[in-house]
Amino acid sequence: MPSPIRPAHRRAAFTLIELLVVIAIIGVLIALLLPAVQSAREAARRAQCTNNLKQIGLAFMNFESANGHLPQGPHDGHPQAVDASGNPSPSGYNYDENPPSYGGTTCCNAAHPDGWNHFFRILPYMEQQQVYNLANFDLPPIWPTGSRPSGYNNGENDVARVAIPTYTCPTRRAIEPYGSSLMYRNDYAGCAGFFQGLSYECSTSEENPRFLPPPPNGLGPVADERANPNKGNTGGRKGAIVWSGQGWTRKLSDFRDGTSNSILVSEKSLPDSRHGSDGGDNERWNNSGWDEDCIRWHFVPVPDSQAPALNGFCSDPAGGNTGSTLWRRMFGSSHPGGLNCLLGDGSVRFIKFTIDPSTFRRLAVIDDNEPMSADQF
Repeated sequence: MPSPIRPAHRRAAFTLIELLVVIAIIGVLIALLLPAVQSAREAARRAQCTNNLKQIGLAFMNFESANGHLPQGPHDGHPQAVDASGNPSPSGYNYDENPPSYGGTTCCNAAHPDGWNHFFRILPYMEQQQVYNLANFDLPPIWPTGSRPSGYNNGENDVARVAIPTYTCPTRRAIEPYGSSLMYRNDYAGCAGFFQGLSYECSTSEENPRFLPPPPNGLGPVADERANPNKGNTGGRKGAIVWSGQGWTRKLSDFRDGTSNSILVSEKSLPDSRHGSDGGDNERWNNSGWDEDCIRWHFVPVPDSQAPALNGFCSDPAGGNTGSTLWRRMFGSSHPGGLNCLLGDGSVRFIKFTIDPSTFRRLAVIDDNEPMSADQF
């Protein structure tokens, strides 16, 4: 008699211990792989940022070759300085008048948002001629205090509504417009050299106009000078970018320290909380005048995460000056450990945040005649 058919043996389900072991193994794998993935993504983003600066550098070099000087910022008129009516005004901007004047016509202050900057000026050398052509040079890029005439349009808004991917660092943010007007920003700034003169929000008196005590890195604004405030054209303290309102220009031959030892453009310091807002990121990418939206100075660079704590100090009124934050004047980045810097020879170097402040100051100035070797940065 045949034996009865026995039912197939069913394998028991995972035990709790086996399940916990599997979960633990998955957790360990994630812990091991996630930093590697994040590191790889940041390496790609930093490489893209480096490439952005190389493109900017190539455009700067081509502009200099074609025009005999580097693009400057802001260019308050085209092809020469003009007053508010568009008439030639070679006298340029008079900072010492109160209120300041431009060609004898009350106009804009040094941080006025109007004026075509160096990033706009290089567009034809970045295969962006069609964007450059949106500007209307028959109208002045400035206007006296008050409302502009009805229908006035010099093209600045049209230009600002065009995204230029080269001007955005992918580590910091995605390419996106800001505000109800949907205009784009810029993550890079030209180097204006050694900061001197008045600090925003402080007393404007001759006796006590500046940061007191000096900033944390010990390299604050010059305490005994008022000449050419914020214009970047004082001998021994010049930057690669100079204010063009008085006809000043900068040539590569002016880099007495050597183009490989001088910063041309770098990433600007910008806390996450200030994206698209006042304090270095409220203006359009194509203008913003002689302002920290498109230029920065010699202060030692800081990570974006540390930037909000770096405030200036005023002597009148005494105490902390939260309205005049130093990060607005610094270079910096969202990259771990440092920032990308475009040098005058067109190369891009990654400079650590731990760089000696005096070394960075020498990199920011093109004519201090102080010796420096590449291994210092």
